[in-house]
Amino acid sequence: MSIDAPRLPIGYSVFDTGEECYEYNEDACFIAATPESAQEFLDVACMDPRDGRVDAIYWDDLLRDYGCSSGEYALEAAAFARFRTLAEEHQVSFESEAYDGDDSLMVVEIEGRFLTPDPD
Repeated sequence: MSIDAPRLPIGYSVFDTGEECYEYNEDACFIAATPESAQEFLDVACMDPRDGRVDAIYWDDLLRDYGCSSGEYALEAAAFARFRTLAEEHQVSFESEAYDGDDSLMVVEIEGRFLTPDPD
């Protein structure tokens, strides 16, 4: 992967502007592989679609626990592949398992290596 890889999106999350939070798959912040897939997730989410926004998610976002999920993310397969490559490059430990036995959605838990959150 190139040196610019951390600046490329790992995936895309849906932000609920009404509730001011990212959407989850159970306890894990959901990360779609593409903007289109995130839009599909928004279309079936339990929220008014007009209150949803699709945000690109980057490597540093994950390390800052952007969704306040204590480092637990539910990544679609292509997003998980990008994540796994960067985690290996940066020697970041994580555990993963297929959600409900379906490896098209991988639940990842980053093991305790978080950056200081950006000040608001």
